[in-house]
Amino acid sequence: MGKIKIFSELKSGKVSFEGSRVRNKEIGSLTVNAHPTLTDRIQIKSNRVFKRNSSTDYRVFFRRLNINRIQNEAGQDLVATLGMDRDAVIAYVQVQITKPIVTEYFEYNPITDRLEANKNIEVKKHGFFIGGKYKMASGNSNLYYEDLATRGNSYPVMGEVFDQSLAENQVAGAGTSTPKMRVFGDYQAIPLGGSPVNDTAIGYDGDNFFPFNISGVGITTRAGEAIAATQKLKYEIIVEGISVYIQYLDNGAIAVNEDITWYFDHPLDIEAGTTLRATVYKVSTVDNQEVIDGIFQVCEGDATPTRYQTTVLNRFFDDKDLELISPYVHYQAMDFGLDSTGSTILMRDLSLGANSFLQPHAVNTLEAIAVGSTIQIKAKGGAKIIVESLPVSGASINGSFVNSVLNLAVVQLNEIFANTAGFASDDTFVSGFAISGDDLTLTLNDGVSYTVDVTSLGVDTNKFVESGVVNGSDIVLTMSDATEITIDASNMISGSTLTATNDRWYISYGANSNEPVIGTAIDTTLVGEVQLRLQGPYYFGQELVRGSEFKFNHDTGNQLRLGIWDGAEVATSYTDQATASNWNTVFSYANGTQKFTDSSNTDISTYHTGGYTVTDNNAMSIKFLDDGHLELWDDTAGVQVGKTTIALGVSTFKLQFGGFNNSVFPNGIISTMDWTIVHDFDGDEGGIVNGIQDHTVIKSNVSIGIGEKLMFMLDEVGQGDFFGTNYTAASSGVLTAEEQLDNEFKYETNEALSFEFNGTGDWDVNTNATYYFDNGAGVVGYRKGGASTVQGMFSMRFNDSGKLTIYSEDNGEKVATAKADPTVGSQVSLYFGVRANRAYYSIPVISKQTINQGSQPDANFVPTVANQTVTVTEGDVLNYQIISSDNIVNHFVEVDAPLWINMNQTSGVLSGTAPAFVGTSADTIVVNCKAGNAIGGHVDFTVTVSVLEDTSYTNSKSLNFDGTSHWLQGNPTSVTALERATNGDGNAWTISMWVKPNSVTANQTLMVYGAGDDYNGGAITVKQSGGTSLVLNYGTVYDNIILVAGNSFVANTWQHVMITFDGGTTGVDSNLSADYYSRFDIYIDGVLKSNVGVASNSGYDGAISGANPSDNIFRIGRASNVHNNYYGGIINQVGIWSSDETANLATIYNSGATQDLSQLTSAPDHYYEIEASETTITDVSGSANLTGYNFIAADLVSDTP
Repeated sequence: MGKIKIFSELKSGKVSFEGSRVRNKEIGSLTVNAHPTLTDRIQIKSNRVFKRNSSTDYRVFFRRLNINRIQNEAGQDLVATLGMDRDAVIAYVQVQITKPIVTEYFEYNPITDRLEANKNIEVKKHGFFIGGKYKMASGNSNLYYEDLATRGNSYPVMGEVFDQSLAENQVAGAGTSTPKMRVFGDYQAIPLGGSPVNDTAIGYDGDNFFPFNISGVGITTRAGEAIAATQKLKYEIIVEGISVYIQYLDNGAIAVNEDITWYFDHPLDIEAGTTLRATVYKVSTVDNQEVIDGIFQVCEGDATPTRYQTTVLNRFFDDKDLELISPYVHYQAMDFGLDSTGSTILMRDLSLGANSFLQPHAVNTLEAIAVGSTIQIKAKGGAKIIVESLPVSGASINGSFVNSVLNLAVVQLNEIFANTAGFASDDTFVSGFAISGDDLTLTLNDGVSYTVDVTSLGVDTNKFVESGVVNGSDIVLTMSDATEITIDASNMISGSTLTATNDRWYISYGANSNEPVIGTAIDTTLVGEVQLRLQGPYYFGQELVRGSEFKFNHDTGNQLRLGIWDGAEVATSYTDQATASNWNTVFSYANGTQKFTDSSNTDISTYHTGGYTVTDNNAMSIKFLDDGHLELWDDTAGVQVGKTTIALGVSTFKLQFGGFNNSVFPNGIISTMDWTIVHDFDGDEGGIVNGIQDHTVIKSNVSIGIGEKLMFMLDEVGQGDFFGTNYTAASSGVLTAEEQLDNEFKYETNEALSFEFNGTGDWDVNTNATYYFDNGAGVVGYRKGGASTVQGMFSMRFNDSGKLTIYSEDNGEKVATAKADPTVGSQVSLYFGVRANRAYYSIPVISKQTINQGSQPDANFVPTVANQTVTVTEGDVLNYQIISSDNIVNHFVEVDAPLWINMNQTSGVLSGTAPAFVGTSADTIVVNCKAGNAIGGHVDFTVTVSVLEDTSYTNSKSLNFDGTSHWLQGNPTSVTALERATNGDGNAWTISMWVKPNSVTANQTLMVYGAGDDYNGGAITVKQSGGTSLVLNYGTVYDNIILVAGNSFVANTWQHVMITFDGGTTGVDSNLSADYYSRFDIYIDGVLKSNVGVASNSGYDGAISGANPSDNIFRIGRASNVHNNYYGGIINQVGIWSSDETANLATIYNSGATQDLSQLTSAPDHYYEIEASETTITDVSGSANLTGYNFIAADLVSDTP
């Protein structure tokens, strides 16, 4: 049998039994005593938990524990190594399981049900635990309330009432301080003593002076001595003679020169000008008492004077006065607006005149809410009230009164406060976007663009996102309350949200023609007192012109028709909107087949036989080519879906939509061309929407003047195409047109931007650039990374100095400067010439911005999110909320989570169903994540997800024995529960089995233990005999007790067998046969069976033993080799006790339901669940594992009780 370490730990309050299956127990919940008959055994019991169905007998955890197996925490044998006898072992265990004495200063009050102290209480470790949820702790100059589940530490607003016994504090306006809120800075590390010097040693003990406010969250130091695994480190901080913080590090063994980092249980705030003394002790626990072994030696620092080196992990802090209410609280007439940059909210008090501007506020810092019948303006997400009770009739936006309906007025104000108007308008809208790394550049139809870090995109933190789609340049999020949030360039710059109202779709005909639709689908919503679904078709408000495209995300949930209506110009029911004959030209999708198919003037089958199946939410587009044809594309898949059969004769039209009940309106956008063709080699280009051909040169429709930059995206591998700033050769037929550009540079096939050709060029390359490139063969330019590395976002800049430069936006550096300056006052366009045919998506996305226009993030507002850990049991649902501790987070991203983990990007909840536990490092998944907001940008952190083994009980498999060659066998030396040394020695036992017998009448052995040759040695044998009888044989062939319980078994029926033995005598006197029979009881399905007994040769008075594996056996399903009969039924669960469990019969039988026997108050010594393997059956309670012989996988069956 294996060794068992028994030791306790005061910090955890637990007694451990390492090496056994007994779980940790609370100190003070156990008793220990000598075994009543065995001189080398002890017993350990509960003093709190009774056995099941008993109110007097306590649960026994170790019934016969051999003292030779017991070790201390250091792994020393108490008997063999330390020379203890049984009394000394009992004394040792008693020390480990006994609680320290509680002093007489506490009394229990039964009336209040409280523990009362008659002295002041000082907590040496500076923490009070409140239930299992919170801890209140001293942070020196702060109080912290730790949520034990999340490890987040909250802290209060601090105001101070001074000593009121002093006269100066009794004067009006004196005696108190303004409430203050502690504001923390960024996480940082400050080294003290320089850098650590290896192989030096100095005690970690000394004073540290801090001239600034600092909140310590942890330390890092380097060991100058080795620490044994039996020791712990104790860290203590003393301020002005008072111990303000103590923490123990569960460090394990530590080597010399090993770095040690530990984080404090809660922050420790030290105010400027404070000197503290920090000490790290080595401590041991002897007889449950802490013993200090000296001061921990760490490495010296390399700074002068010499001292111990440590790095303080910390945040600076300031105490700010807290203003809870604004001086404008009572204003009754106010106008709101934005400044010219769209970043500041302007407020005017109209009672004082049109120019009476009040204190401005940054966009996204205010919110309006309805209070009663008035509007309250307050700090967003905070308590500060700006305007307490503003009448709806007294509120205006840029001089126009808000809606008279309170809720709509609140919506209008919040749109201003969040700058949802942004830079988009009816005439200026987002027409394209490009992503480079985390940067998203959005382009308006006038060519102006804006860049934002996508990890900082925010939505309303009072709602969470259910789903999202990309529509052209819009990201449309469907919220938990079914509203929609459309994030476009305007809110990306300001960090606000825009509520999509779908006002770009209008009713085409009827009494409500030209009215915008309400909602997101063709449903029963009323528009002009008529259901919307009865007023189709619907048209998109913007014109689709040749050379442009309608971009949308496809919803596969219902019918969709997009095209030109040709039916009666009347309000038409949804039942007729999908009819093909009502359309002149239409792209038709049916949700039943999940396909686009041929329809009026559209051809799908030429491109996709049988129709085209599209994936839900795929980005799609209808392209209006210069030749008048419409093409339908699946942009996500990069596949042309179909095309009109006959070109349209118009140059512009308004796209119309129809569907069926609950069809969703495509939330799309129309994108116009960014380029004009200036060289068409063979004269057959049809615009750029369907791609361009070899030798074509195009000119950007966006141009830049001085102080502006033109952004262009290189998001594909190089194909040898050219860029420049002008083209003056012929408009067709020039074979090398792409090479005849002014200020020419090239995106090479090895992804370098080259600026010199045959030793000459129009640009001076910046040789100091980080990624300056010279291949030594005449190619001089710029490239980050090796070949096949996509280069990202660049800009061509017309600088204030009049210089024209190429600039890497991703890497933040100048690449090259044109040798010839453009004329000041002129406009510069970008030209693009290709060396082969190029698809539309391969044409660079362009936009323009103002140089140095400013951008976020502001590092002062970056969120604080620590690395976090979470556990989930295999097969369970993960639902973990990421915790942030400073600055708001309104966007979360996971970078590399496995497929089973999903991140809600708004709420920060990680979810998914955990995979199976495999018992390897694969059970620990480190997910790299980002959290951000629109102001502060993003922060990286990790969430470590540990998948735990499901130890809950299942019983879903059994083992089918064939009756001829199948059996299970274990090591008999490990099955001491069935042993007896002498006749009547009191060693009782119980055997429990679930079996499904067959109808075979021959002897079939269920189980045998003891002598392999039962002619010459005693054994216990349980058999099925005659088809229906259970036979127990105890002893040898000649000297035995045989009990036959007739009519016990019913063929092909699950039955529970339980046999008990009370440990009494079983032989010697033939007159006592009835007594011998009474030692045994046989139960079938919880009912005692009457039996017929035989005592051969006056019974059996010998030993039963498994001590010699060469002579003894322990088998299930097969007799000894002497008799060699097999069992032919199904066996499910087997339990063996070293006690008579007659009193627990009902508990074990459990009304015929299998259960986890190891959880019983009296658990079996050996316990087998046949669940996962037919070759190895693990002993759940003991060490006698079973090996299966001659079974195949099919024998592990799902037939269970």
